[in-house]
Order: sequence, then structure tokens, then C-alpha cells
Amino acid sequence: MQQETETETSMAPYHVRRYQDHDWEPVRELFSKGMLGNIPSEFWTSLKKPRTFLVLLGVPFALFLGSGSLILCLLSLFGLLACQWLTLRRFVKQYVENSLNTDLLDIQKSYVGFWVAECKHQVVGIVGAHPPLRPVGGGNYLELLHLSVKRNYRGKGLARTLVQTLLHFAQDQGCDGVVLETSNSNHPARRLYESLGFQKAHESGYHLNWWLGYFSTWHYKCDFSSQK
Repeated sequence: MQQETETETSMAPYHVRRYQDHDWEPVRELFSKGMLGNIPSEFWTSLKKPRTFLVLLGVPFALFLGSGSLILCLLSLFGLLACQWLTLRRFVKQYVENSLNTDLLDIQKSYVGFWVAECKHQVVGIVGAHPPLRPVGGGNYLELLHLSVKRNYRGKGLARTLVQTLLHFAQDQGCDGVVLETSNSNHPARRLYESLGFQKAHESGYHLNWWLGYFSTWHYKCDFSSQK
């Protein structure tokens, strides 16, 4: 079932429709820029991790005590920060490259549903759905993937409309619900999902290196039966 939505924003009207083949390049570009644009917020969040904080303070301080050189202390701090930034950036770029070469290489084949938000003939938002890679409690669920909105169109309701479109599609298909995974530091996304009935199911993470620890992600689930 193809669901289309037109909504007015304070900037311009936008139109949510099903993905078409001519959207391939703008969809991939929007996804890539959105993921890479999230690196600064992920970086600052990583600084608050206890292990990272301890290393960032402890190593320069130990060097200062051992050498008495403030310059060496500062250089080591900047070096650790640079290492942290490059490690996180490499991790995100690897995820982007993997997605571009797998599910986003043939979008029509990879997804049971993929939608774009269009404004002034430009793709400004995307979201996709396909069956989860791992079973979810024996139920029939869809997984939400790659929700992204261009930066200057955020806060206008596009992301909410895209998620609602996917939820309506899943209900029409007789699914039991929708699951998704998002970064722990992506507070706007988490607030959006929770306001639409998603609940945190569990938390996981990806190892970056011994002192950066986990790239923490939250797994959410929206059960349609609990909303009746």
C-alpha cells in the first residue's frame, strides 16, 4: 500500500512519498551527510565516558609530573583528542560505506518500504523498513532504518511524519510492531521515538578501542498490541 502525505512547514510544503529509482543518488547523499554530520555530537558525548575522561586527564597529568613540561602535557592532551576524533570518524565512515555497498546499493530490493520527504523537488528526508536481521520474540516485526532529515529542515515535523508513515505501513501489513536502533547520544531522535510509542528494549554497543569503550546504542520497540 502506497501512502502519501502532504504537510505544510514554516519554510515550504513537503510531500512524503514512496521511493523511486531516480531518488537513488540523493537518498545515498542525504544518508551519508546525515551520519557524518552526527560525528561532533558523538565526539562530545564520548568525552563524558568515565574511562575516556580518566585517560584524557591522567595521561597528560602523569607526563607533567614526570617531565615537568607543560608543553608536553598539552601536546599529549591534543594528541589523545585527535586520536579519539579520528577513531570515531573512522567507525562512522565504515558504517556509512558498509550501508552504501549493501542495503542502499539496491534500495528497491533491500526494503519492503522506503519513503522520501520531498520539498521543492528535492529529497530532504528519508526512512526505510525491512524485516529485522534477528527474530524479535517470535513476532512479525519491521525494522526502521536510516531516518534522516536535511539539517535546515529539521524541527519542522518531517521526521515525525516519516516515522508515522512507516508505522501506518507496518500496521497495514499486519505486523506486530516496529523495532529500531539509535545512538544513545541522539537525544532528539530518542525523544521522537518515545513520543510515538517506542519503548527501550535493551542497550548494546560497539567496541572502538580500549579507552574509548563502547559506541552505545539503544534498541527500541513499538508493539501495536500495547497501543490498542
